[in-house]
Parts: sequence; structure tokens; C-alpha cells
Amino acid sequence: MTKFDKQLEDARSGSKANKFFTEYHDVGIYPYLTITPTLEREDLNADELFVKRQDLIREASSYEDAKFQAWLETHARYRETDPQDPILEAEVSSRIGFRVAKEKMREVMLLDTATRLPEVLQSLRKEYSACRDALEVLEGKKMYCDPHYLKKELGSLLQLVCNRIKDYLDGDLEAAKRFPEALKTLDEELELEEESVWSDQRLGTVSPEDEEEWRNIIERMIDDGTMPDHAYAQRYFLGGKQFQRATVVLKAAMAEAFPNISEMKEFVPSGSGYLQGGLQRENWERATLAIVKMTSELSIHPGINFLIKHAGAIFKHLFTVAMKDIKLQDVKMGRLLDISPGLEGRLSDEFDKVLWDLMQNASDKMHVSTKSWYSCLDPNLPGFQPLEDEAEEDVYQLEAGGEFVKTPSRKQVQQEKQKEGLLNRFASLFSLKTVDDTTAKNILRDRAIQKAGERKRFLAEERTAMMNDAETDKVILSAFHYVIALHEQIHTYLNFQINDFLYNEFKNQVENFPREMVSDKIDFGALCPPNKSLDDEIVSLEAKMRGIDESLSDVNNIQSQMV
Repeated sequence: MTKFDKQLEDARSGSKANKFFTEYHDVGIYPYLTITPTLEREDLNADELFVKRQDLIREASSYEDAKFQAWLETHARYRETDPQDPILEAEVSSRIGFRVAKEKMREVMLLDTATRLPEVLQSLRKEYSACRDALEVLEGKKMYCDPHYLKKELGSLLQLVCNRIKDYLDGDLEAAKRFPEALKTLDEELELEEESVWSDQRLGTVSPEDEEEWRNIIERMIDDGTMPDHAYAQRYFLGGKQFQRATVVLKAAMAEAFPNISEMKEFVPSGSGYLQGGLQRENWERATLAIVKMTSELSIHPGINFLIKHAGAIFKHLFTVAMKDIKLQDVKMGRLLDISPGLEGRLSDEFDKVLWDLMQNASDKMHVSTKSWYSCLDPNLPGFQPLEDEAEEDVYQLEAGGEFVKTPSRKQVQQEKQKEGLLNRFASLFSLKTVDDTTAKNILRDRAIQKAGERKRFLAEERTAMMNDAETDKVILSAFHYVIALHEQIHTYLNFQINDFLYNEFKNQVENFPREMVSDKIDFGALCPPNKSLDDEIVSLEAKMRGIDESLSDVNNIQSQMV
């Protein structure tokens, strides 16, 4: 489209006009000719200028028609003087006037619209869908700005988290496969424990320095390859298997931490004292008990503390994994944590407090109950065999026929009695056909009577007035045998303590955690203050959706008119 009024004089004849437009036609351009009126002057005030321009718009069509009519009449007059002058080509005459140009523009726009309509519709629908999803998210966030709603939803979501933790403990193959990065080796677990908030906190009566020595022992075992194969230190575990490995590592490290009792030799005589209870006799039992106590305290209690902190790090790791698990699987959790950015950190801190209370409680119970095992000596300790006395002289008994027969030694008699007791016990159990309360009472009563009548040696009866080197060695060796048998029993007993005071109690605490968090521990009003920007976003998005909806309606109408 070209504004042609400036070219009227140059194209005053048909030949000149045709020549002018040939330059355009040769390059594939076919202009539409328009003429518009202009103001004689524009240095007018705004109101007057507006009125003048409105007048021009009203007169534009008649003005254009008159101009083109005059131009064509000029061509006709020119042909009167020169009949050979050609008329205006049809390619040009058919494109005269703004009305023709407007029709052409409308045709082009409609064609373009028809081509683009599917794409436009798809784009509008896609944008509308995105706005609807965004609005749903914003409205969900707004709901979490209500403290009562947040409290209700937090309890439900935490229940999901705690259920996931219990699943990990009971065994969850799907989670292990879904989060391979969450599986840990023993070395990685030790790093988690060292980085924990309670790593250097005092737990019970054991100092953090003693626990640090325990860490060093375990790290040395890993580095030098003395960690038992059945601890699977290099395997990647998640959940209950992590805890199980921690208990295996505890017992392996307890063996590694066992002190060298022979180094106490020069101090043992001082442990026997003098004239206890008014009896002029070396008290080997007192020295033995002191060795047992010192050995057990050094090789058991720091390990119990370390196990508890190790388990605490595992439990905290499971909480972190469970939070991630639920955020990926539950849209509400993601929204909740997004609208309350400080909530996740607050929940993590509260979980740490629950863990620390659990650890302190387990530490108190396990230390106290374990001490009772070495607070006194019991010759009947299962697995303990007293040292043999010095070689007995052979004793012969004169039989009725005048023949001397060698009598059994005390050791032989003791062995026969033990063998007979075991055989009788097994026989009584295997002969049972039915089991009832009377049977149980009889078995327990008979065994109590049997134990009450047993005679068992502990330490040698014959002793010098003051303990000599050989007797000191004997006390140390007896204490060593006793401690080994005692630790075997303690290892078994620790299984029950660990499972009850630590593992099962953690499950109980996990069960209660959601209820505690929705109590008065958290100020939900502070977590979700009024959010005006959120309301503004919702209003803006709703307005945008209304606009898109109107556009969709318009496009659909255009499409229906073009069919």
C-alpha cells in the first residue's frame, strides 16, 4: 500500500503511470494506491487538533474518491490529444482506493489467522492450563497460611514420614533401590556420627575423650583390615541393616579394646589388701574382682556410648531420607515446606531433641544394668572354668579283697558331676510329652535344688602369707578366664538391652513424634504469618486466566465463522 497523492503529477498520463508501476511489477510488487487528506497546519492546541483530525477522517473517503477521479479524468483528456496513449493497466486500476486495500488486508489477515488458529488455540490452552496449575499451588499455599490447617496437615504428613522410617528399619528394598545415594558404608556412617550435633556432647559418665579413642579403634580396624568380614564394613546399607551392623561393630571393637591384663601384675598384690574381716589370709578374690571391674569398664562402657551415638546418627539419617522420600511422593509436603521455609529446619531440630532424650535414657539404663554384671563375682558364671589346683597326689583305697584301688581325683569327680547334670537335664526335657505350669514348676524347682547342692571351686585354697609372683600370675589368669566368660554373657545380654532400650524405644518415639509436634511445642502462627503478596499473586493470576478465557472464546468464534 502506498500513499499516492505525491505521485499524481508524475503519473498524469496512462503511459507514464504504467511505466511508473512497471518497476514494481517487475519485482513482484503490486501496490495499492491510497490518498489521505492532511491538515494545512498542526500547530494547534490538543482539543482543536483532535477536532480537525476527526473531520479529516470523516472526509477521507470522499476526498480520496475525488482525487483519484480527477487523476483518471486527466488520463482521459491526455488521450484526446494523443489517442495512442494507453489506458491505465488493470493491475493498477484494480488497486485504487483505501477501501480496496482494506479488503485485501482483511483477506490476508483472515488467511493468516486461519493458518495459525490451531497453533494459537493450542498455545492459549497450554497457557491456561499452566495458570490453572499455578493457581492451584498458590491456593494450596494460602491454605497453609491458616495455623489450624497447617497443624492438622503437619500431623498427617509427619505420620507419613515416620511410617517411612519404620519401613526402612523393618526392611525396604524399594526405598534402597529408589535412593541408592542414601545407602551408607560403615566409614560413611562414622562420618555422619562425627558431624552430628551430639558427637562431642557428654553422654552419661563416659567422657567424649574415651569415645574418641573408641572411634580411633574402629577406624584402625577398617584401615588395617582387622574389622571382621561379617561386619560388612564396605557394604552399602539402609535402615535396619545399618543398625544391625552397628551392633556387630560394637562387639568387634569391644574385643579390640580389651586391655592387656598382664600389665597389671605389679599392682595386683596391692589389690588383695590385708586382714579383711580380721582373717589373716591373702584375699585373691578382692584383687580378681578389681581386675574384672577395671577391664570391663575400659572395654564396655565407652563402646556402649559410641554405639548409642552411632545409632543416633543412623536414625537422623533415616529421618532426612524419609523427608526427601515423602516430598517426592506427596505434593502436599512440598507445598508445606515451601510456604514455611523454616519448618523443615525446625522439625529437624525437634527430631534431634527426641533422639538426644532417647540416647540419654538408653545410656543411663544400659550402663547401670551392665555394671551389675561385674559388681560381684559368681563362680557359677556359665562358661567359666576355675584353674586346676596343683597336681594332686594319687590316693588309693583298700578294697574288701585286700586290693588297693586308685580313687578318682577331684577334677574327675567334678567333670563326672557336670556330665551327669547335663545328661539328666537333657533327658528330662526330651522325655516331656506335654507342657503345663506344673511341669515348668517341677523342672525349675529341681534345677534350683541341684544348683544349691553343687560345690564349685573358684580360686585356689592354699595360699602363701603374702602373694608371690606365681600366685599373682594365677590370679591374673583366673581373672582373665572369668572376664572372657563374663564378656560372652554380656555380649548376649547387650543384645537384649540394645534392642529394647535403643531400637524398639526409637520405634516408639517415632510413633509419638507426630503427636508431639502438633501439641504446644510449635507456634504455628509464627510459622505462617499473613502473606499479602500471595493474595496479590492469586488475584493477578485469576485476572490473567479470565483474559485467556476470553481470548479462547474469540478464537473459537473466528474459527466457527471461517468453516
